[in-house]
Amino acid sequence: MSASLFLRARQRLKAVIAAFIILAAITVLYLSEAHLFEPHIERVPINSPADQPVSLNDDTDSNDCYVDLNLLRSYGYNSSAGYARWEIAVKRSKSFSGFSDSIDLPVPTFEALQLDTKDKRKSLPDTQCAPTTTIHAPAPKALVDASHMVFGVSTSLDRLDDSLDQFSHWAGGTNARIFAMVDLVSEKDKLAVQEHARELGIRLTIIPSKEEWLDRYFHLTKILWQSRDSHMQWAVIIDDDTFFPSMSNLVDRLATYDASQPYYIGAPTENLEQMARFTYMAYGGAGIFISIPLLEQINEHYDECYEYKDTGDKRVSQCIYQHTTTKLTWDRGLFQMDLGEDVTGFYESGRPLPLSLHHWKSWFAVDVVALGKSAAICGDDCQLRRWRISDTWFLVNGFSAVEYSSPMTDMIGMEQTWDPSPEARDKWYAFSLGPLRPKDEEKVSLRMRSAILDGRKLRQIYVYEPGEDSPPRILEVVWTVSD
Repeated sequence: MSASLFLRARQRLKAVIAAFIILAAITVLYLSEAHLFEPHIERVPINSPADQPVSLNDDTDSNDCYVDLNLLRSYGYNSSAGYARWEIAVKRSKSFSGFSDSIDLPVPTFEALQLDTKDKRKSLPDTQCAPTTTIHAPAPKALVDASHMVFGVSTSLDRLDDSLDQFSHWAGGTNARIFAMVDLVSEKDKLAVQEHARELGIRLTIIPSKEEWLDRYFHLTKILWQSRDSHMQWAVIIDDDTFFPSMSNLVDRLATYDASQPYYIGAPTENLEQMARFTYMAYGGAGIFISIPLLEQINEHYDECYEYKDTGDKRVSQCIYQHTTTKLTWDRGLFQMDLGEDVTGFYESGRPLPLSLHHWKSWFAVDVVALGKSAAICGDDCQLRRWRISDTWFLVNGFSAVEYSSPMTDMIGMEQTWDPSPEARDKWYAFSLGPLRPKDEEKVSLRMRSAILDGRKLRQIYVYEPGEDSPPRILEVVWTVSD
């Protein structure tokens, strides 16, 4: 390089360095001045007491063991309430082989602490927030693969959207497909519901139709047949208020049947009187499970069966009975739930977890999403598990804490709460739900109102409302993973 060129290059380099120094100085000055006007922010650790409702009483600020009275007020309890709390540790293990036959849960019997719900929170002794007992449970399992199951439902778009949270409990992330036939709707509304389903991990296809509801119901047999692929083994027709507490249990149960053979699996009504009117068939509320060979036979006679004037699930049964030799296989884990409003006896029976439940948002009100949250802490079969607290007190996980009027020694019989007459018990329901025992008219059931899952902790609120002149009784059960 010549001397002149070298000199010019060195001058350019000096100019660049000088510009960089000036720019850096300006930047530092700007940031320093900006900091002078930045509001002071005190960083608070996540889940510290500062994140919790502040008490109106000074003596409650130093204790992180407390009752959230704002939560109770959200239920409408604005004066006083009786309150008790149980803390249960959950130790999970891969070697867990199942819950033992023992149903005793050594927690304190219910002795209500009186609360003034006008405060924001009430501090408790630390001993009341320490686990009093430990249960053993299975280690978390990966989501089951249900790609061999395709579901069909006939409903409205609004009811479908309302059911997606419940559907996500059993279908979310499992690769199960759901085809929903609905009334004619706008493309915008349809896409909004499909996006909601996608966010929940549900593989949902919505098919608008101008057909009547019952025609759409039978039309699902053709939709499911046309949607088959190499993985599909079962076509399942359900109602929009059908709930499967455990997809893993359902998959395991279906594996006991030979899907290469014609199968028509389901459950009839539990009411013998109703069965006499509507025949012996699989009801859609409990779930109708049809193997691919049988689905093919149905579609060979689809046009003829479509003209039947029966109800949706009855039309399916009539098509099967009239054109095939296959008959109903009643799986006793499926339940249509054709019971009255008081279903506490069914849920509090302590029997094995049902494969399906129905009518939870129509004939009676059961928050099945809240019920199912305990599965994340102590496994699927922990749902609705019954533990004995004393001779009269029992906890039914996710449903109720119940106090019977006298020592309860019948661990097998189901209390017939929905239709307590002896005639109904003996003639109408014993064939499906027996053995049954009479209703305890004086028992007290604290029904679960909410379940808040926060990582490795589940807080359940159980409530009994005796009447306008008496304060509610509230039980908070806290399950904490300890492994």
